[in-house]
Amino acid sequence: MNSDNKRPTEDLNEESIISRLSTSDFVNNIVYYPSVQSTMDEARKFALSGSPEGTLVIADEQTSGRGRFNRSWISPPGANIYLSLLLRPSANIVPQLTMVASLALTDAIRSFLQTPEQISIKWPNDVRVLGKKIGGILIENSFGGDISGAFSIIGMGVNVNFDPQHYPDIADGATSLQNSLGYSISRLDLLDKLIGSISQFYQALNNGKNLVREWANNSDTLGTNVRLTWGHQAFEGLAISLNEDGSLVLQSSDGSVSAFPSGEVSLHID
Repeated sequence: MNSDNKRPTEDLNEESIISRLSTSDFVNNIVYYPSVQSTMDEARKFALSGSPEGTLVIADEQTSGRGRFNRSWISPPGANIYLSLLLRPSANIVPQLTMVASLALTDAIRSFLQTPEQISIKWPNDVRVLGKKIGGILIENSFGGDISGAFSIIGMGVNVNFDPQHYPDIADGATSLQNSLGYSISRLDLLDKLIGSISQFYQALNNGKNLVREWANNSDTLGTNVRLTWGHQAFEGLAISLNEDGSLVLQSSDGSVSAFPSGEVSLHID
């Protein structure tokens, strides 16, 4: 790793990605773009055309990157990781794919941190270091009905060699590996670790492992007072647990307990 704040000369490009991931049993089709509007949009095209599970779409830059609720994801070139991975999971494990992705991203980033306990997961899809967002996850599902069949796409944006302070909209709430470490790292090394971790957690899920407890152990949401926005309604209470489908269980001040689905709720932690 470099300590002179210069980006490693070995970095993400089509040749380096294919070379590094060529031994993977999980990724079997790699599509690289120097610049693309959105890796999610491209991955969806591949899914609809019948591409197999393990198709990885990765870009050096996104011009219209997005997160949950179509929020913009800042995606400059030469700095971060932007990827979308096509899966064709059985319907029963689809609700836990967010856990697969967030645990894998946490595991990958933790391996680079000098203080591993700094990293945590904010329900449902943000990975944070010391309370600041370092990576986000977007899951999009299609349940079939045409020739493409059912599929899920895991999208990830990871702040690597990037300074969020240059972007006022995210300066207060975001960080990067470079900011956390004080030096830049190889994006290819992180990508390699990330794909390996996704494969590991996805295989465990397919083999019947329940990821709820491991996710809860990495959560910075459980045990805190939170505010939720669901549709046009707001809810407040103590986040007490996570259901098997990834829903967050909230206990209100009157003692009532409600579960909120991850795909439809915006969370605010006090």
